[in-house]
Amino acid sequence: MNRKYLVDTETHEYLCIALKKGPDWVPNNQAVLPGFMSTRTPETETDSVLISGEFNDNVFFEKWIRNGTNVLFQY
Repeated sequence: MNRKYLVDTETHEYLCIALKKGPDWVPNNQAVLPGFMSTRTPETETDSVLISGEFNDNVFFEKWIRNGTNVLFQY
């Protein structure tokens, strides 16, 4: 399954914001998104620590979890 994530590269927290179900994206964790974003610099700012991306579960695990570089925030 593919998921869209926001990852804070400074605190190593991440938030899954959408799930791909068939050809469509379904919003996920929308209730906690405002709280997550209110404590971070928006991606549009030059000093932002946020990155976003679409990842397959295995790719995200290899890139962000297996190497110990992140803390689970909300899945």
